[in-house]
Amino acid sequence: MNSSQNSLLNKCKDCKDFLDRLLISIPLFIKFIICSTIILYIINILIPISFIISDIPYYTIYYFQIWRLVTTSFMTTNILSIIFSLYFWLSEAVKLEKEIGTIKYMLIFLMNTICIQIIYCLIMFLLSLIIRNDYFLKIKITTSGIRNEGLWPILLCDLTLLCLSNPLEPMRFFFFPCVIKAKYYPFVLFLIFTVLSGFHIDFEIFCGIGFGFLYHYYLKNKLNISNNFAMKIENSILFRWMKNKKGFINMGGVGIPVLQNNLANVRNVNIGGNEDDNKRSLNAFKGKGIAVGSDEENNNNTNKVSIVSNEDTNSSESKLDIDSSKENP
Repeated sequence: MNSSQNSLLNKCKDCKDFLDRLLISIPLFIKFIICSTIILYIINILIPISFIISDIPYYTIYYFQIWRLVTTSFMTTNILSIIFSLYFWLSEAVKLEKEIGTIKYMLIFLMNTICIQIIYCLIMFLLSLIIRNDYFLKIKITTSGIRNEGLWPILLCDLTLLCLSNPLEPMRFFFFPCVIKAKYYPFVLFLIFTVLSGFHIDFEIFCGIGFGFLYHYYLKNKLNISNNFAMKIENSILFRWMKNKKGFINMGGVGIPVLQNNLANVRNVNIGGNEDDNKRSLNAFKGKGIAVGSDEENNNNTNKVSIVSNEDTNSSESKLDIDSSKENP
């Protein structure tokens, strides 16, 4: 075997090792979404199943095909859309699932998907009533097939929540030499996508942005999924088998401090107790306190008591050491 063949084998081995590490680093539900999206895209090339899976409001409303509200997020009919949506969505999604657990992330993903699609169906239904035509109810049906965006509504919803967590923060718009406030970023992005698509308004993506604003300002406390509820679902018979699968993130093993610092304002997830307890733990003690010496000092009868007053915290003279072995005059 010559050197070129050895080099090729080493490259293949390195590539295989990289893919193995990549698969191990991706949590279970994110892995399920990626695999489902790619598999359904391939099947749709052979058999047009997008007509059954995509959320077409006409069939969702009039034929009560409610499974479309969920399955539509896994069906993308454009390979470039799959590549770019996974590129922008994957890193934050992986981070979030690792921090809040597989089951809780799954519940949040499904809840957001269903809410976005319900809003989309209602808007399309109202527009159809206004124009007295079912055009908007069947807007996804084109001459070339079904046009479905898959993960993009969820991606824009997550981006909106992230931007609203710090709405006045200046954000750079990709490689353009301009900076805009975070709260306007999703709308500017939607406008750019509309222009690039030939001024085709994608109402489904717009509903993803709208639900992000609606959740942040009005529904955060009403739709919050508690840790106790997620734990019950995780321990139920239906999902208990998932715990033995590779990539499953247990609710008990999440990174609590990281989650509270980075995602509390975005997802309204409370893992380290309620909000009042967290606030109380951060309040400084006001008044006078007594710090008693260690047990070793007690045994040597050299106890010392430190009386600290917060009235003059900037002065080092506010700390008085009193020898407890001496009698007070």
